[in-house]
Amino acid sequence: MTKLLETPKELAERVGIPVTNVRYLIREDMLDHIYTAPGKRNPKIPSGAWERYVALFTVKAEPKCASSGRKG
Repeated sequence: MTKLLETPKELAERVGIPVTNVRYLIREDMLDHIYTAPGKRNPKIPSGAWERYVALFTVKAEPKCASSGRKG
């Protein structure tokens, strides 16, 4: 069974990043989340939020040109 909500600590453990990074993404509104307590406390991350974040912020690699543009 898939959990509908997970804590920042649970997400950090699942994806292998520090919990401080998850909290930063929440604070900067880069990662979908909801607050389950008044006063913007106790954030929870909905299912699929990490995958959407990765898809949105992935920088696509561009192939390099054969010539570097330098004359030598």
